[in-house]
Amino acid sequence: MHTAAVILAAGLSRRMGKTDKLKLHIDGIPMYQHVISLVATSGLFSDVIVVTNQRDIAAFAQTCGAQPVENPLAEQGQGTSVAAGARALPEDTDFCAFFTADQPFLTKEILKKLTSTAEQTGNIIVPRVGGVPKSPCIFPKRFFAQCKALSGEKGGKGIYQQHLDEVVWVDFPDNKAWRDIDTAGDYNAIISGALPQKQDATHGIP
Repeated sequence: MHTAAVILAAGLSRRMGKTDKLKLHIDGIPMYQHVISLVATSGLFSDVIVVTNQRDIAAFAQTCGAQPVENPLAEQGQGTSVAAGARALPEDTDFCAFFTADQPFLTKEILKKLTSTAEQTGNIIVPRVGGVPKSPCIFPKRFFAQCKALSGEKGGKGIYQQHLDEVVWVDFPDNKAWRDIDTAGDYNAIISGALPQKQDATHGIP
């Protein structure tokens, strides 16, 4: 089985104001480097694609062995980045995991559980924390055409909601691993050692 990864790093950080959240430092390095490094060095993915329009992020992706892909339509919403990443997948890809680059605390153990469940079941895999869907979501090849056709703000959630009978939910405990960062409050809570408040069911899902 060939499971690829697409990391979405072309967002505009609108909820962070004028700050590019992916450049904020977590444990001394920019946030985006955590996710790219984890995914690229995990040994779980046949290919790693990073959707970004920024040269420094693209350059870092290349140093990790990942393939940077530009998205000229990024301003139109996250769905366009999912589509750009899906279109760059090699033909022999069986599954694709879609990550957001603002989850710096994910672990290899989490990724291993998700990818192994995908390969065992052949279905869409969606992690869930306290009943709330999270990312990364994994799609089997039969859904790639729908991923490639996405546009606007709605990402993979819009696809799996149409195919709930083909979704396998993987439940995890609510801990720091699942925190993503969208606002200054989220970031300040993280660096102060506190946990942000529980997020809603649409937060952080590509």
